[in-house]
Amino acid sequence: MPSMVVLVAPDNGDVDEVVTRWHEAGAPAVTIIDSVGTRRPEEAPRGELPLLPSIRDLLQSDDAPRKTVFSVVPDEIVDALIQATEEVVGGRPDSGAGFLFVLPVARVVRLGHPA
Repeated sequence: MPSMVVLVAPDNGDVDEVVTRWHEAGAPAVTIIDSVGTRRPEEAPRGELPLLPSIRDLLQSDDAPRKTVFSVVPDEIVDALIQATEEVVGGRPDSGAGFLFVLPVARVVRLGHPA
């Protein structure tokens, strides 16, 4: 069964290296999406939210820009992708280096290609 490997990381230049390493490890295709994170309003420091916040105020992010990178790959190369990612971003001492997770993929349908 294939797996989807997903990385969410700061847009600090490491993503390009991760994508290169994923291709080298055997990922046939990699998708990169610009993304932002949000945090719960109660975690925001005092003074950051207006007295009567709107939904936009509550969901607006002050996080640095992030990239979400993912690829659907055979199970056999999942560990290689994780290792490649850790070699690029895993050595950072800060907790903001991002996170990676793996999901099982029950079915893949290639659109626009003959079956």
